[in-house]
Amino acid sequence: MSAVLASRPDGNEAINNLLRQSARFERDPLGFATWAFPWGEPGTILERYDGPDNWQEDLFGEIGHKLSASPDGAVIQIAVRSGHGIGKSAGCGMLVNWANSTKARTRGVVTAMTEPQLRTKTWAEMSKWHNLSLTAPLFELYGRSVQARGVDSHGKPVSDAWRIDAVTWNASNPSAFAGLHNLGRRILVIYDEASEIDDEIWNVTRGALTDEHTQIIWLVFGQPTKTSGQFYKAFQGNEWSTKTIDSRSSRFVNKALLEKYIAEYGEDSDFVRVRIKGLPPRAGISNFISVDEVKAARKREVMRSMWIALPKRMSCDPARFGDDSSVVTVRQGPKVIGQWKYSGLDGPDLASRIVTDIWPSHPDITGCAVDAIGIGASVCDALRRVPGFPLFEVNVSLPADSDDEYCNLRAALWGRMRKWLPNAELPDDQELEDHLTGLQYGFDGKSRIQLESKADLKRRGLPSPDCGDSLALTFYEDTIVRGKATKAVALPTRTRPKLVWTKRT
Repeated sequence: MSAVLASRPDGNEAINNLLRQSARFERDPLGFATWAFPWGEPGTILERYDGPDNWQEDLFGEIGHKLSASPDGAVIQIAVRSGHGIGKSAGCGMLVNWANSTKARTRGVVTAMTEPQLRTKTWAEMSKWHNLSLTAPLFELYGRSVQARGVDSHGKPVSDAWRIDAVTWNASNPSAFAGLHNLGRRILVIYDEASEIDDEIWNVTRGALTDEHTQIIWLVFGQPTKTSGQFYKAFQGNEWSTKTIDSRSSRFVNKALLEKYIAEYGEDSDFVRVRIKGLPPRAGISNFISVDEVKAARKREVMRSMWIALPKRMSCDPARFGDDSSVVTVRQGPKVIGQWKYSGLDGPDLASRIVTDIWPSHPDITGCAVDAIGIGASVCDALRRVPGFPLFEVNVSLPADSDDEYCNLRAALWGRMRKWLPNAELPDDQELEDHLTGLQYGFDGKSRIQLESKADLKRRGLPSPDCGDSLALTFYEDTIVRGKATKAVALPTRTRPKLVWTKRT
């Protein structure tokens, strides 16, 4: 491995020397990466690493080989799908720095699945590797671009002709991807989280990359969350050179976390396929909770000593009218004490039933988590007026505390329930079993678990999983919610006050 230069260059002569040194690596991104960054250098963030990861070395080596094989201009298209946490954005950052630093008047664009992803993750990683590089003095780093410093032989700034930009994509206005011509020089295009980028952007990019005698390098990276779209198709034909990276092969990934996922979901589960193996799900979605687990829980009897001293949780999943039911659940540790189902009640009526029918029998509940979306808002309004009632208003669409694994709070609550189920005792209730086992899941663009919506369930001819959602809400108090979660509305006393409701028939 080449030694890292001991000091940063300074002054015009040093800059010229730096340009000459960088140019040596025009067709050698791996050589550039080992030279330009402070691997193993004490006091830097790379002090514990001796070079790029294995998969990065392989990718950089392939790019270099293809460039050397076509010195007058090469069209390189490489698609990389992978599991979670292997350092895709870091690899992109090194490549952006190499492309700009080793060939004059390079042009390029970098995009990602969303504007926040592009700004806070992808471009942030580009900026980090720019600042680490020996070639940082050659360029000016901005919030959405990295541009060459200096002027040409006519005294004009070269920044317009020598730059790489972060560009948000827009399927209805893809013009930024249509102007990528740079005849006789180099074009670099990088898609991060490519499975979420609209097919129209792919088509426009493909049409723009037609310059002859030009180094054209188009790299797409992502986790294979879908079984359709251009990123999925890239691995089905011969247009792209493809790589599949299992997270376990990375030297830098958290292997203990991967083993946790495998133990929880199973080696052959779609979750492990997408998050670890870098393979697409078999059919896009799968059942989140297995029938066997629920049937076993219906037959299980947990010893009273295992739950009687544990906190007692209550929850309510409200529904207004139609076929859906409002379901109230009381759970104590591993035991579901009971579920109460109501149809055709408005918010105040449902609140009345909770206070008069259920709370008197369970005055020791630590809290009642109510889904406050829709009709649930009026339930919360009514319960908030009851002195001493320990109300938690829950918005299940909020981000989860573990937002690297679940796309929102609803998915996180179901995930907590799923982990709880193998040691749980459920009522012998077929409707509860159907609701728990009917729900399917897939993955969002960040490979986080995303549960099937109630609307999608109904389109499949299945009822809303009201009993399952209600049971999942009992885990709210055990979940730390990131963001602006609504706090409990409760008085300090645990003494049940005189009821103010009139019981309804």
